Amino acid sequence: MQEWFENSKSGTPKKLFFLIVLLGLTTLTLGCVQNFQKHQVTSSNFLNNATAGKANSTLGNSTVANLLPDGLMGMHKFVALKGKLALEFVKKSHRGPIKYVKDIALVHYLGNNSMMLVWITEYPSAEVAENQTLLMVKGMKKFGSVWESVNETSFGKLKVYYVPAKNQYFFYKGKYMIYLIPVNMDRSAVENFALKVYSILP
Repeated sequence: MQEWFENSKSGTPKKLFFLIVLLGLTTLTLGCVQNFQKHQVTSSNFLNNATAGKANSTLGNSTVANLLPDGLMGMHKFVALKGKLALEFVKKSHRGPIKYVKDIALVHYLGNNSMMLVWITEYPSAEVAENQTLLMVKGMKKFGSVWESVNETSFGKLKVYYVPAKNQYFFYKGKYMIYLIPVNMDRSAVENFALKVYSILP
């Protein structure tokens, strides 16, 4: 992390813009965590509301972020949110019900003047993961606005869903769904990242 900041001191407008984006996202994440702690959401009520479908949740002992490597494409891993806090974050910014989540985490990868935000969600089974991914696509189209442009594309043999107006991608493998939000990364870099993550997932 220190090396990344030292390499970013050249003062170029591009690097300055990226640093501002990074600080903004970090502030947003920390503010969300503080808000959750302030309102003291109880574990029992939270789990009853957030894990509809009784998915045998492991949210209280979240480990799904461990599936992702500590480093990827020269970028370093930072787990921003996981388990109950991560799910509550999603619920506050998501329209529609959030169901069957067994585990979830928000991971940041930083380096090379780029960043990738990775949401990794674990569901009880591959069938549930596929269904929830397709329901997300339908929900985006129904909601409209910038989200209705979501479409199916591919990274090699990997089928992914892409929201052009937001430059966001998501796909599933087995019982896992991956949602990618790249910052300062071109499509080829995103494709490379996605394929590496796909190959890592069980």
